[in-house]
Amino acid sequence: MSDMNIKSLVQAALTSSRNVDVRDKNTTEKSQNVQSIETQSDTISLTDAASQLPSLQQTISDSSGVDSERVESLKSAIADGSYSVDVTELAHNMISFEQGL
Repeated sequence: MSDMNIKSLVQAALTSSRNVDVRDKNTTEKSQNVQSIETQSDTISLTDAASQLPSLQQTISDSSGVDSERVESLKSAIADGSYSVDVTELAHNMISFEQGL
């Protein structure tokens, strides 16, 4: 085919009313589909556990996360010299921790 024939075929295809009608029909159908989707409403229902989450989150945020009684007992044991460390257990715990990294 010559360049002139290809150009005229492309030009004819671009200006064809058939292509325009198909696009208009698709646009109309899409518009109707969007309208039908927009009129639908969604509903959500929460389980009891999910509805309790906000109060649990508030409780956690209000908590300091520190066992004050345990801290005070350790402080007093250190202060009076009764706190002892099992060095073997400490070494095993340190090795286990390092291997877990």
